[in-house]
Amino acid sequence: MQETNTFRYIFAIALSLAASVACGAIFVLSLIHQIALVEMAASLETALQVYFLSSAIADLLERAKRPSHQRTSLIVLFTALLAAFYFFTRYFR
Repeated sequence: MQETNTFRYIFAIALSLAASVACGAIFVLSLIHQIALVEMAASLETALQVYFLSSAIADLLERAKRPSHQRTSLIVLFTALLAAFYFFTRYFR
């Protein structure tokens, strides 16, 4: 039971870290392609993803019962929306 719980924490942290990196990469790509609106959205979302990452790490350190499923869903949703916004803006501009 303890292994499964630890795996959930590690998964939440890894997912949040990957989302932060993805948002940062979208920021850099939009900076290169000079898409200002996507740059602003990506910078705000990168900050939000870093907050989610620190919150996931805090859950692990505080030994919460389990990581927040709502936060995990928001991480995936926001990252997918930002990627879709970037690709829409990039290819239909």
